Amino acid sequence: MAFDRSQDLPRYSGPVNSSPQKIYDVAVIGAGPGGSAAASGLARRGLSVLILEKAAVPRYKTCGGGLLHRVRRQMPGTVAQVVERECHAITLNFLAARLSFTATRAEPIVFMTMRAELDQVLVREAQRLGAELIESCLVKNLVSHEQFVEIATDQKMFRARFVIGADGVHSLTAKAGGWSPLPRLAPALEWELQLSAEDFSRFGHTARFDFDCIDSGYAWVFPKRDHISVGILSTSRTKQNLPAKLENYLAAIGLKQILKSEKHGYLIPLAPRREPLARGRILLVGDAAGLADPITAEGISYAWQSGQLAAEALVETDLNVATAAARYQALLEKNILRDLRAGRFLARVLYDYPRLRTVAFRWQGQRLTEFVAAVVMGERGYADALKNPASWLKLFDRGKRL
Repeated sequence: MAFDRSQDLPRYSGPVNSSPQKIYDVAVIGAGPGGSAAASGLARRGLSVLILEKAAVPRYKTCGGGLLHRVRRQMPGTVAQVVERECHAITLNFLAARLSFTATRAEPIVFMTMRAELDQVLVREAQRLGAELIESCLVKNLVSHEQFVEIATDQKMFRARFVIGADGVHSLTAKAGGWSPLPRLAPALEWELQLSAEDFSRFGHTARFDFDCIDSGYAWVFPKRDHISVGILSTSRTKQNLPAKLENYLAAIGLKQILKSEKHGYLIPLAPRREPLARGRILLVGDAAGLADPITAEGISYAWQSGQLAAEALVETDLNVATAAARYQALLEKNILRDLRAGRFLARVLYDYPRLRTVAFRWQGQRLTEFVAAVVMGERGYADALKNPASWLKLFDRGKRL
């Protein structure tokens, strides 16, 4: 597609002795998966793209690092360089009810990575395609003008016709663009643990999810190359003592001897922002938009997908400010938001009604676990689970009778 912007160039209004400042087609704020997906999609089509990242790449990012099959297949082949372990099985455990279910696939269900390395590979791919990356560059403010957005950083001023905010839950892009705060955030802890060879052998092959260890949440174990990532989160609005809960969880699964640990905390969005996720010349992706799985709290998949959709919307509309935002919102509705609404309904059943959850898994535990695996693989969506209302009526009836 050819991009003709001869009618969309602003007049320079700076000092007389200055030269006109370069105007990028798109500036991407944040070099995570969402930002890199958008930058790659735009640069591949010949647009001028600037990526602004507040830290030096690679930079540590608190995240379980589990790359689901459904998104791994969309990413460049170079991601294989940073996969530390492939898990062909996922296990769902319900500790209080003493229930355990495992789903296995011939292809890996989850690819385990460290986010610093994953993000570096993805942004380098965007650079290879032509995007310009400026690291250690903190964005301080955005000001939208009629024909461009001005981006103030701690280094210099930049201009771009559009800005894509991929700068996480504390997104300055969203704040500067006038969005209201994210409606709900879930606190989470993640600890990177070095174990004895014996303990590591027990946890080194399966992605494990454990319920009944915290109110309205779950804990997990993700095996990496030579250590495990363990974490815990709660979707409850009441305050939880996450460190104590995680300590109790480690004891419950028999982890008492830890050789070395690194401990981190972070926030996960439980719902998208209330307003449309694009307005004027600014689009939000990933955590900045509030796009995360309401059941698993996984965010890499939706960050990558929303980044791709943002690029698609801008290309399809030829950077037309009158139509780009609406097109992006329509693509999000079709590909992400509709399924997230179904997921939030299922999350309420899973987390807010523990008795009903136990009934459901006693009744159909293996089938439900296989469904989770199918969602992770990209074979099903959450909306598929709501297509048969009779099944839900039976479930609620069983819950009342037990």
